[in-house]
Amino acid sequence: MTEKIQVNNQDIWLLITPEEKDPAVIPTEYFTVSYSLKEHEPGRTFNDEEGNAKRFTSPVEAVEYAVEKLPVILG
Repeated sequence: MTEKIQVNNQDIWLLITPEEKDPAVIPTEYFTVSYSLKEHEPGRTFNDEEGNAKRFTSPVEAVEYAVEKLPVILG
């Protein structure tokens, strides 16, 4: 899923990607989010403290995190 947002009057595209995990572990699906300054280009993934893709339990949580962090990242 792709979402277009604005940060500091700049268009940013978010790509929210579902990732299925072990069906025996709940939740069985996580989402990762990456951002790009240009539409249809590979973006930069938000990572956790260990350098792995940060996982979210819902697409809404992923977008909210990006909206919170991007103003700091983009300065």
